[in-house]
Amino acid sequence: MYIERDKKRTIREPMRILNRYIIKEHIAPFFFALAVIMFILLMNFLVKYIGQIFGKGLPAWTIFKLITFNLGWMLALAVPMSTLVAVLMAFGRLSADNEIIILKSGGISIYRLILPSLYVGILITAVMIYFNDRILPETNHQAKILFRSIREKKPTLQLEEHIFYDIGFYTFEVSHIEKPLTDEWLDISRVLGPEYRGHQSTDRLRDILIFDRSDPRKDITILADEGYMVFSKERKALIFTLFHGEYHQFDNQKPDEYQRSLFDRQVVVIPAKEFIFEESHDTDRSDREMNVKMMKERVKHYEEQARVRQERVAETVHKNFAPLLTLWQRFPEDSLGRDSTAFTGLADAKMLTALRKSEHTAERSFQQMRLHKSYLKNQEHNVNRFLVEIYKKFSIPFASIVFVLVGAPLGIMARKGSMGVAISLSIGFFLLYWVFLIGGEDLADRQYLSPFVAMWAANILTGAGGLYLVWRAIRETSFIPWDRLQKFFKRGNG
Repeated sequence: MYIERDKKRTIREPMRILNRYIIKEHIAPFFFALAVIMFILLMNFLVKYIGQIFGKGLPAWTIFKLITFNLGWMLALAVPMSTLVAVLMAFGRLSADNEIIILKSGGISIYRLILPSLYVGILITAVMIYFNDRILPETNHQAKILFRSIREKKPTLQLEEHIFYDIGFYTFEVSHIEKPLTDEWLDISRVLGPEYRGHQSTDRLRDILIFDRSDPRKDITILADEGYMVFSKERKALIFTLFHGEYHQFDNQKPDEYQRSLFDRQVVVIPAKEFIFEESHDTDRSDREMNVKMMKERVKHYEEQARVRQERVAETVHKNFAPLLTLWQRFPEDSLGRDSTAFTGLADAKMLTALRKSEHTAERSFQQMRLHKSYLKNQEHNVNRFLVEIYKKFSIPFASIVFVLVGAPLGIMARKGSMGVAISLSIGFFLLYWVFLIGGEDLADRQYLSPFVAMWAANILTGAGGLYLVWRAIRETSFIPWDRLQKFFKRGNG
């Protein structure tokens, strides 16, 4: 009995060492590939939205939050691909250094070598399912809110000479902009309002023209020889302090009355809250901002609405078409034509009137049926849309397991452990996988495929291909003829 325990320990201990060794080979390539892929996705995101993020005077903390929130969907895409790169590199290096051959000579099968990677793939899948269901919807929601707030904020106003600026109901233009001297600014700042406190110096504006259309009944024009402008965050407005100017007012309802007045000092407040960044709050969520529980409730809601509408359709059919069928049964078949002369010989005029009324009712009900059909089709589309997103939250993380089945035999048969080969093969398989996934989603939206088949077809097909590659690896069949390729390229260069 003790001898059997010792034998089991003797067998298990080397297996544990081998498991740790194989898993260790995956760690560095996984995190390196994850960093590279995340960097590429991040750069693509910044290039795409650089005009909407930068140049608006946003706080650095806001930009950091926006980037952080968008890292969620990038991570959901990068992890499966990084898994494929890591498996390819790990088994490619083991195969290139002939360690696979040595282990197989020791009686260890390919299945046993792939098993540690498969366990890690299952662990990554479980973690990413939780991430996609709990964390990703919140990051997507917060990113959408932040994006909306950023789009509503206009860039910081930079005045230029002879340029007309439109802000709300106001339009203004400045002919000359000067920088006052320090001594001049100290004298001027005493007569300006409290909004100018804290500003070391504000440009002196010359020949200012302001059009005020805030009152639809009046056209107001203000001209000033000199003035100063500052943006007040407290009042969320542009404050113009004008000196030596004219105030013109024309009443559209009283064209005979025209007001003109002179002023030595005038303050004009132009609301400009669009220059202030304020984070909005939105409770409305799209399908990509919901977890599985929320989407199942939405699916249940749409299905309940469809059921109620179907009951209403059945009730309408019974109410409107049953009397018509009764009338059709009471008249001879050859007398029921659309020509009204077919009923001239009937003695019962009331019956004829009832029949015509029923025909009009049937026509009206037919139009209602078309509306009901369109409504039910729209509800079915909504149900499919949420079901697609539900299955996607599981199918994309499951790709980590599928990519282990693909990457391990590919790495063994390719006998290359370089990053370039791993990334090239990974991109090819990931693009193929993604084409199946996007195509399936589109077919599901058009109701050509069920949501389950649309979202899981990529995993099923890729997984089947992976199992085939495992079988090829067991038979020691090289999948990529590297020697022939090298000779081919050498001949081409020669």
